[in-house]
Amino acid sequence: MKVFIYIYYFFRSVILRGFTNTIELIRAESINEKKYGITTSSIKKSNSTEFFHYQGAGYLILFRVLEQIAAQTKQFEFVDIGCGKGRPVFVAESIGYKTLTGIDLDGELISVAKENLKNYLLKTQDSKIQFLQVNALEYSYKNMPTVYFLFNPFNEEVLEKVLRKIISSTNSETWFVYMNPKYSQVFTPDKFDLINEVKTKRYLEAKIFRLKI
Repeated sequence: MKVFIYIYYFFRSVILRGFTNTIELIRAESINEKKYGITTSSIKKSNSTEFFHYQGAGYLILFRVLEQIAAQTKQFEFVDIGCGKGRPVFVAESIGYKTLTGIDLDGELISVAKENLKNYLLKTQDSKIQFLQVNALEYSYKNMPTVYFLFNPFNEEVLEKVLRKIISSTNSETWFVYMNPKYSQVFTPDKFDLINEVKTKRYLEAKIFRLKI
């Protein structure tokens, strides 16, 4: 069954991103997994209608998106909501973010993320990354400058609740990187500024928002 899932995503990417871009994304998988000493490429399906399946965001897209905002935000805390096996957190630290947290409800995925951190430390010797098993609706969001990363981790209703919780917890500068932004309408213009959209050919990779304070 997983083979068919991978085939589906491959052809979907070719149609939307183009063949060359898709091949480059695939090549970057093995290169960067080896570079960081981590294993994050596989897909884990979810049977929940609220919390979606795990899939690692493409490395090239992560670099492209995060490097656009790093100059303005790399002194902020970086929080990956629905972090899965932790890929965006490792990439963010390599770009220059200093305080990083990945949260996920799935204990199995968090266990893999922590094992990845152990292997990552063998290469880097030092890291400020932590991974926590916690429901995004129950996490204690801080009142401090933060970049929140989301790779479409849950449905519209849950996303809306998470955003409300974050908004009620802070009056500090807050950015959101929303990859595969299926429910971006939740980031309403009265509360958020759209900073940028990142596209590869016909595919909308991410939207970047900043909370109005």
